[in-house]
Amino acid sequence: MTTESANIESKIVKEVIMVPLDWVVMIAWNKECGTNLRNLRGGRSRRDIAEGLSSLGVECSQEYIRKLELGEASSVSTKIVIALAKTLDVELVELIPVLRVELSKLIGGFS
Repeated sequence: MTTESANIESKIVKEVIMVPLDWVVMIAWNKECGTNLRNLRGGRSRRDIAEGLSSLGVECSQEYIRKLELGEASSVSTKIVIALAKTLDVELVELIPVLRVELSKLIGGFS
């Protein structure tokens, strides 16, 4: 690896922190997450999914599920995301492939 390629690679690397999921109240949501949700839902109705969440003690309307699928929601509660994963019988990372926080964007950058 040349010095130049090492410098480029170091600029691409992002700092990632890990925190227990129960410390997180909301998770950022986007169209990619919505597409994942829609694909994972398959032929099941939004009503069926909403009822599945309700059976887990998490209230979520069919309309909110629609907004999530279309990427119209910018964030979603961790309770809903976890309940969606359980209802769909998938791993959380299938709904949200990458959960990462760039500290430099949160705090204004590090030297």
